[in-house]
Amino acid sequence: MAELVSKPSLNPSIDNLFNTVVKGGYCVGCGACAALEQSPIVMKLDEYSMFKATIDPKSNLNCLEVDVQKVCPFSNFSDNEDVIGQELFESSGAVYHEKLGYHLSTFAGYVAEGEFRKKGSSGGMGTWLVSNLLKNDHVDSVIHVHQRVPTEDDKRLFHYQISTSQEEVASSSKSRYYPIELSEMITLMRNRPGRYAIVGIPCFIKAVRLLSKEDKVIRDRVKFCVGLICGHLKSTRYAEMFSWQCKIPPSALTAIDFRTKLAGHGANEYGITAIGNINGQQITKVSPPIGKMYGTNWGFGFFKYKACDYCDDVVAETADVTIGDAWLPQYVTDTQGTNVIIVRNPVIQRMIDDAREKNNLILDDISASEVVKSQSSGFAHRREGLAYRLGRADQKENWRPIKRVQPSNNNGEIDLKQEYRIEMAELSHIAFNKAIGDNNFKTFKAVMQPVVKKYTLLYRKPFWTRVINKLIQIKNKFIK
Repeated sequence: MAELVSKPSLNPSIDNLFNTVVKGGYCVGCGACAALEQSPIVMKLDEYSMFKATIDPKSNLNCLEVDVQKVCPFSNFSDNEDVIGQELFESSGAVYHEKLGYHLSTFAGYVAEGEFRKKGSSGGMGTWLVSNLLKNDHVDSVIHVHQRVPTEDDKRLFHYQISTSQEEVASSSKSRYYPIELSEMITLMRNRPGRYAIVGIPCFIKAVRLLSKEDKVIRDRVKFCVGLICGHLKSTRYAEMFSWQCKIPPSALTAIDFRTKLAGHGANEYGITAIGNINGQQITKVSPPIGKMYGTNWGFGFFKYKACDYCDDVVAETADVTIGDAWLPQYVTDTQGTNVIIVRNPVIQRMIDDAREKNNLILDDISASEVVKSQSSGFAHRREGLAYRLGRADQKENWRPIKRVQPSNNNGEIDLKQEYRIEMAELSHIAFNKAIGDNNFKTFKAVMQPVVKKYTLLYRKPFWTRVINKLIQIKNKFIK
């Protein structure tokens, strides 16, 4: 757990943030509180390899006037997504949707030009968008997640960095299911004049918007925010869990690709490429399709930040444009991948329209409800599931963030599913540390499997339904 304020700081905002958000485990490690000028807060990885806010022991806590609660996406003193979205997008003609926030248009499709789609996790839209913001002189730099070479002092595989060319942007495409924080890049942006685009998950984009309200320099320099649809944020253990199953121990892992497209498999059957250094030799391993590896079901919530269970924004509602996977029947079988796109900024709308006319983008107009359907599991977890978790916290009289979802305690089977998910998320951190201590991945599975089995049985179909489905599969195979 991150270090708490050990003595009064003479700043109620700092004390309250640590005694509620951080102490309660609701810190997502975005770094917004550490990015404010004069802030005494720094971001550090905790014992479970998740970023948490902590107090810099060198700071002078007696002369600080910063209001850290206003920039924290999980405090009860910052604006929510509806307020931020209305301020940013309503005047441009964007229409409000209960689950998508404000939007001008919604698409599904991919990039047809260049190698954006080939090198991306899905349809290539995220990299194409920021690359074209640079190309069309809308920004000078892009702040997004880059791969880094781990060192003895810093084992991290990814961090936020700045790209100033299309080539640099292209070299850092693909999804990163890994803990990161923004404070270093925000400080750099404050000290380095220019026009910036920032790519991030929903809570990080919200944090940037909140920072912009409090800091005029940041407000003037952040020109575009590109959001990524998010299931939840993972600790470093998620990458290490995969590498271990690829016969590369966590301590030897030097790089990982979480979304390796596999020929002959659907977009949701991607693999993992792990690279490690074993006995002085570089080893590269490519996994089978993701469904054949242990712990890959996102419903399990392995290595999840607790804060993610108290987020009600699936689609980065405060971003100028949001990109995600088109998990819809008509697209999911395409190995190359297809994106859903939610546009909120007129400049980006025009950029997309122009590229579409030139056939550089192949896009289908889809409805807001279809976008919601493409992320149905995420919305179920952050609406009905969140209602239960909020009610649960209230019953225990625990502090928790105020959300747009109302608490409930009468959801039937949802309650048990949520209890198992909470248990799996919390237990996974402890179990993996134990496995590392034993130097044996089987320890992790042995600890996790009892609750995983109970959770999985809740989704098991009745016996006769399974028999009929099996007979249908045999019949279809025979006919083929």
